[in-house]
Amino acid sequence: MAKFPHLPHDFTEHQVDSEQVFKGRLLDVRSDTVRLPNGQNTVREYIVHNGAAAIIPLLDEETVLLEYQYRYPNHRHYYEIPAGKLELGEPPLEAAQRELLEETGYVAGRWQHLASLDLCIAYSTERIEFFLARELTFDACHRDEEEFLETLPVPLTQAWRWIEEGIINDAKTVAGLLWLKALGPPRVVTAASAD
Repeated sequence: MAKFPHLPHDFTEHQVDSEQVFKGRLLDVRSDTVRLPNGQNTVREYIVHNGAAAIIPLLDEETVLLEYQYRYPNHRHYYEIPAGKLELGEPPLEAAQRELLEETGYVAGRWQHLASLDLCIAYSTERIEFFLARELTFDACHRDEEEFLETLPVPLTQAWRWIEEGIINDAKTVAGLLWLKALGPPRVVTAASAD
């Protein structure tokens, strides 16, 4: 975790009590009583999440492989980079490799860890690890029975334009593609394996 250059005050909240409100297949919802820096107590509701891995799969130096799928909570379709939840104790790179194969049918010869992002800091512990996947070869899709999606090759310049136009507005996809853009042309990103 990165260190902040200057911390003028300590606003740490200390747990007094914790209650599991709901436990499902995906979500573990908690309600904690915490002591605030001023000594008063309040309640913090949040989701405990194992974390996730997101993949930016490059078919070549100018083309990214995106997914198109329906997301029920917002009742709409999205263009996304492949991603998935980490199993308990699963290393992020292994999750990224598993998800890329399951969702797209591709295996990558080269992996590079790009960044980590805390997605919803006010109400979730979810952290997503971003990986760049290169030297892709097609194997076979192994999607879950409940997973319906289409993959499509998109020129990076078009993907970045779709972000500007609001066509791509999934947070992890926007963050991942803009990180890639900030790094410069993919050909200058060289790493034989993830960090």
